[in-house]
Amino acid sequence: KIDYRSYEPLKEAIEKKLMTSVRDLSRIITKARTRDEEQSDKYNAMVKNLLENGYCPSCVDVVLKYAANNLWKD
Repeated sequence: KIDYRSYEPLKEAIEKKLMTSVRDLSRIITKARTRDEEQSDKYNAMVKNLLENGYCPSCVDVVLKYAANNLWKD
């Protein structure tokens, strides 16, 4: 069985990509003041999707706060 951690350059590349992805997602989910237009569009699309799937506006806020608080845990 091959493990990504057995090859250091691959391990570093994967971890760097994952951390960048988490950082980007964190900026989208949280009510950041520094959101750019693309991040705002993604946030609005996420909210719209949750509303279309039956979440109330208050519930959407709770879900996104929960996601933001738990994004960095692990």
